[in-house]
Amino acid sequence: MKIFEELGDKERVASSLGNIGVIYRNQSVYPKALEYYTKALKMDEELKNRNGVARHLANIGIVYHDQSNYSKSLEYYQKALKIYEELGNRAVKALILGNIGFLYQTQSDYLKALEYFGKALKIDEELGNKDGIARHLGNMGELYLTLSQDSVSINLDELNQYVSLNKDINLNRSIEYSLQAINIFEEIGELKERSSNLRNLADAYELKGDYRKSNKYIREHHKLKDSVFNQENSYKITALEKAREDDLKQQEIEKQKIRIAEQEKREQLILYFSIGLVLLMSVVMFIIYRLLKRSDKLLYNVLPVSIAKRLKKKEHPISDYFTQASIVFIDIVNFTELAKDEDPRRVVEALNKIFTHYDSIANKYGLEKIKTIGDSYMAAAGIPEVQKDNTHRAAQMALEVKEMMKDYHTSDGTKIEVRIGLDCGPVVAGVIGENKFIYDMWSDAVNTASRMESSSIAGEVHVSERFKEAVTEYEQFDYVERGEIEIKGKGKMKTFFMGSKIPSHPMFVKSNNIRNNN
Repeated sequence: MKIFEELGDKERVASSLGNIGVIYRNQSVYPKALEYYTKALKMDEELKNRNGVARHLANIGIVYHDQSNYSKSLEYYQKALKIYEELGNRAVKALILGNIGFLYQTQSDYLKALEYFGKALKIDEELGNKDGIARHLGNMGELYLTLSQDSVSINLDELNQYVSLNKDINLNRSIEYSLQAINIFEEIGELKERSSNLRNLADAYELKGDYRKSNKYIREHHKLKDSVFNQENSYKITALEKAREDDLKQQEIEKQKIRIAEQEKREQLILYFSIGLVLLMSVVMFIIYRLLKRSDKLLYNVLPVSIAKRLKKKEHPISDYFTQASIVFIDIVNFTELAKDEDPRRVVEALNKIFTHYDSIANKYGLEKIKTIGDSYMAAAGIPEVQKDNTHRAAQMALEVKEMMKDYHTSDGTKIEVRIGLDCGPVVAGVIGENKFIYDMWSDAVNTASRMESSSIAGEVHVSERFKEAVTEYEQFDYVERGEIEIKGKGKMKTFFMGSKIPSHPMFVKSNNIRNNN
C-alpha cells in the first residue's frame, strides 16, 4: 500500500486497504476490519470504481453477519447486490443472494431464506457454476428438512412459491435437493460439503420412516456412534432389563398353565399341548431375537462397532497396540466455580449441549470419542481403525472446537471458555470392565495431551513439539512457540500454540467471502 501511495495509484491503494480488511476479518478483529473496509469504500467511491465499491459493501455485510448484526448486514448486502445487478456481474450476484439466504436462515426466517437460495440457484444453473449449484441445493435441502418437522409452523401470510403446507412434500424436496447436491459435490470432489449433505439426507429418510436408507447414509456420513454410557442409555438399559424380567415371568406363567392343563387332561390334550409348546417356543425365540437386537443396538452405541463385534465373538479382554494415534483433551475453564450455585439440571443441559457439538465435530473428522469426565472431553484419531492422517484430523477438530467456543455463551448468558491440549504417539487401547464396558486408552502420549490441556490457557490449542513436528506437513496450520515450560510429571518441555491459516466460518458465508485480489 505504501508503494502504491508513492506511485499515486489510488485504485490499488483502495484494493490494498480492502485486503488488510480481509486479514483483520479472518482474525475476527472486526473493528479493524470495518475500519479498513470503510477506508477502501470511501476511496473507491471517490474514484467511481463501482466494482470496488460493491466488493467492499459486500465484505462489510459479511463482517456485520459475523457479529450477528443482521439488520446492518442485510443493508450492506442489498447495496452491493444493487450495484452488481447494474454491472451485470451475475456470478457475484448469486454469491450475495446466497449470503442473504443464509442470513435469513440464521434468523429462522425459512421462507425468505428459501426464496433467496432459489434465486441464487437459478443464476448459478444458468451460469453452469456447479459449486454454487450444489451449495444452494444443499442449503435448500437443509431448510426443507427443517420445514418438514412438526415443531416448525408456517405463516400463511408469508407463503411463497418455494414452500408447501404439506410437510411430506417439503420432506421429499429435502431428499431431492440433498441427493442432487451430494451427486454434484461427488462429481467435483468436494468431500466436506458432501458429508454434511449426507447427514441431512439421513435425517430426512429417518423422518420418512425409511430406516434402511437412513442407516445407509448415516454410515456414509461417518458411522455416527456414541461412545459414552450416558444417562439416556442407562435409562434404556434399565428399561430393557425390566422388560426382560417381565418376559421371563410371563414365560414361566405360560409354562405353569401348560403343566396344569397337562395334569387335568393329559391324554386328551397331548396333541394340543405339542402345538402349544411349538407356538410357545416360537414366541420365546422371537422375544430372544428382539432382545438380542436391542442389546446389539445399545452395545454399538456404547463402543466402537469393530470393538463391539469382537466382544460379541467372546474376545475379552481386548487390548490393541497402535504405533501412532493422536489425542485431544478439552476442558472447560473454571467450570466448578461456574456450576457450584447453578441448578443441576441447567448444568447438565449446558454440558450436554456443548458435548453434543463436540461429538458432531469429532464425527465430522472421523475421531473416536473416548470418554467425558465431568467437564472434560477426550477424543482420539487413529483408533480403533488406523488413520494415517490422524494428526491432521485431530488438529482440525481442535481448531474447530476453538472457533466454536470463541464467543460461546450458555442460555443464561454465561460465557464459557475452554483449554485444549494435543499430543500424538504410540498408544495401547482396549476394553475394561465386565458388566459396563468402556473403551479406553493409555500411553505417554495420552498423559502428555492431558498435560498440554491443563497447562494451556483459555481459548488456545496447546500442542507438544512432537505433535507439531507430526502435523507440519499440512500447511494450513501455523504456530506460536511458547518456549520451554514446566509440565507436571514431565519436566521442561518445548510447546506451541497452534492456529489455522484458514479460519472456519458457517458453510455458506465462508464460501462467499469476496476477497480483493490485485
